[in-house]
Amino acid sequence: MGSSTGMDELAVMGQLAQEVTMAPNRSLSQVIYASLRRSILSGEIPSGRRLVEERLASLLGASRTPVREALQRLTQEDLLQKLRYGGYEVRRITTKEVEEIFGIRSVLESYAAVLATRNMDQEVMEELERIIRISQEALDSHDLESFVKLNTDFHDRLYRASKSDRLYRMIQELRDHFYRFRRIILSKGRMPSISIKDHRAMIKAMQRRDEKKVERLVRQHILRGMKVVLREMKRGAISS
Repeated sequence: MGSSTGMDELAVMGQLAQEVTMAPNRSLSQVIYASLRRSILSGEIPSGRRLVEERLASLLGASRTPVREALQRLTQEDLLQKLRYGGYEVRRITTKEVEEIFGIRSVLESYAAVLATRNMDQEVMEELERIIRISQEALDSHDLESFVKLNTDFHDRLYRASKSDRLYRMIQELRDHFYRFRRIILSKGRMPSISIKDHRAMIKAMQRRDEKKVERLVRQHILRGMKVVLREMKRGAISS
């Protein structure tokens, strides 16, 4: 899938083959699109990686049409950019875009947390506490994969509790582009422990119905992650 070895290509092709088997009623174009999109957002296919339509089609044993459709959709979403000399490249993200994405998220998600506090019920609180408990277990066992997923689950459950479908959809759209950084943030130093500490503080503030504190905690939590991403970009650990 570009100028490097074919290891990433084989991994993605394996995912595609599995999805085709599991979802025979979906179009091949949709399967390719979904798999590539997930791989880009998760960082499995890094920024700057070149994707060539003909090579993808050959590896899949498919015609170029569904591959082209998938690549075009990803380009429309700004995940890929078309190269003048042929093929596509996973679009590199700039520091300005990181600041913009995290800044908008900090506003939307802190507001969603305020609404969740107003609409708080015992079932939601118990679910959030359960996620924190098993997150700690994943951290103690050094299971980063599970920890990252549980971290996402916590935020997802919290923002769904806002009971604002429109706000939730806006957050989800931004979080798709943020997801590629989550693993990096949560793999650095004490960030996993700090994340759990932040989540516990959010719950306590919610239980006290302290909307201002909840808003402040969520905003600080998100902007702390932004600082980690910007630092790693400066160090060259994240392609930009």
